[in-house]
Amino acid sequence: MSAGSAGSAGSAGRTESATQPLVELATVTEAFDRLEDPVTSDRDRWVTAQHAAAEARRRQHPGRTTWAPNDQEEPVPAPTEVVDGEGQPWTRTGNGTWYMLSFNPATCEDERDADYLTWRELVDEYGPLTGNEGTA
Repeated sequence: MSAGSAGSAGSAGRTESATQPLVELATVTEAFDRLEDPVTSDRDRWVTAQHAAAEARRRQHPGRTTWAPNDQEEPVPAPTEVVDGEGQPWTRTGNGTWYMLSFNPATCEDERDADYLTWRELVDEYGPLTGNEGTA
């Protein structure tokens, strides 16, 4: 998949895309570190890494649903908890926003981790998102 292309949005949070060369990866950082393309911007490289991590998770955990950054619509019913691209758990609040459960201001360098995010912000910035087993 070329940098910046996201494939076609599929049903149930699945993305149709070309075979990913990084299928063994489960985190976005691992995928990003292994993508070597000096011509591609870091943002495009990050998006490509997010999609590679999503494909890897779908293969590694077929009983779970994984949403990639192009899965912008929150599923109905929405899961109550998801794991982000780095394995951090996020929980859905009563007003429909998402909050990082493990956020600790003493150890966290990114202030954005403290924010309450919409589904679109969460999947775009922290995706892929993976639900618990049996999540639709």
